Amino acid sequence: MHLDTFTFMVSNTLITAFACLCLFGAWVQFNRLPALLWWACAHGANAIGLTMLVMGFALRNPVLPAIAGIPLTLAPAMIWAGVERFHGRHVPLPALVAGLAVLLAVAVAPFDIDHRKWSVVVQFGAWTVYLLLAAASLWSNREEKLQGQRALMVILSLHAVIFLGGCQELLTGTFEGTGPPDLLSWFGMIHFESIFYAGGTAVVVILMTRDRREQKILEAAKTDSLTGAVNRQAFFEGAERLLERCRKDGSPYSMVMFDLDHFKNINDTQGHQAGDRILVYFANTVQKTLRPNDLFGRYGGEEFLVVLPEASVETAYVIAERVRKAFADDHRFFDGSPLNATVSAGVASITTSCDLNEIVALVDQAMYAAKHNGRNRVECATNHDTAGPCHNIVKIA
Repeated sequence: MHLDTFTFMVSNTLITAFACLCLFGAWVQFNRLPALLWWACAHGANAIGLTMLVMGFALRNPVLPAIAGIPLTLAPAMIWAGVERFHGRHVPLPALVAGLAVLLAVAVAPFDIDHRKWSVVVQFGAWTVYLLLAAASLWSNREEKLQGQRALMVILSLHAVIFLGGCQELLTGTFEGTGPPDLLSWFGMIHFESIFYAGGTAVVVILMTRDRREQKILEAAKTDSLTGAVNRQAFFEGAERLLERCRKDGSPYSMVMFDLDHFKNINDTQGHQAGDRILVYFANTVQKTLRPNDLFGRYGGEEFLVVLPEASVETAYVIAERVRKAFADDHRFFDGSPLNATVSAGVASITTSCDLNEIVALVDQAMYAAKHNGRNRVECATNHDTAGPCHNIVKIA
């Protein structure tokens, strides 16, 4: 087979159509994720446009390449829409069809211009703009650390640059557009590079989707399904990591243990479903109060633990007291009936000589002191001997 530009155009069409089928299959497999459907439709539209373009050149029919501009202009817009939907963002319809609107306006413009040339310029401009928007959207969500995300940014940006080169050839008159372009031109590069673009984006997008699903499964395994706090195992793993970081930085490390007061009575008088709702309400109260780097976990039953890295015992006490007061103020009543739900808390801060088990023992001891001293209060365990374990429990007024 002779490797000319027309051969690459045919190969590009077939691989793009195959990428469309792969993405559609992934859409079915991954519970009909909207982003995958957008990407599948984008490759489908591109394949349709390329087919019309190939047939137009093969049959020397100028009408087919002109009509091909419609799906070829919509394809990059749908790529951008797929990226936006992948990140849970809304896709405004005017922005989605802006490229197509400009294409149609140029096609029917009454001005004395080369409609064919300017229609192709609009198509290539649409590819450049939408692909760069998609790459920028991926960059704005780079913290998610998905497999292949950076590769997709590079592929989209490179594809956009090549289409920008095609615009330059059209505007300078280097390429007339009446037949297949020269292989070494920007136009020729578009059809050569598009083979890798079609296959590469399909593979990377599927990898990203699978990686996100696996991350969600792992995250669900670490999360208490009722309250949204991390479960006991995940909490202690995270608490150990934070402790090591604080030791390395020489920062304070504080912990709070919360225990809902008379929770058994709530279950007995209001029912277990009401008890579950109270647990959820309490978890929401805590999560509204905590800082982004704090760690919140369910210790067991109605007991919860919070790690406050880089927080002194005084700061931890203030945060615990804020949670206690907010919960008590918001839950004097439940479904119109008096409830007066409250929580007791123990607070401790440790030095580098203490380990995780010691601080858990400390906050547990302080929390039981709060129970013993009348409940609905915060007690604080303070370490006065930096070389030894923390045992001295005091009340911070």
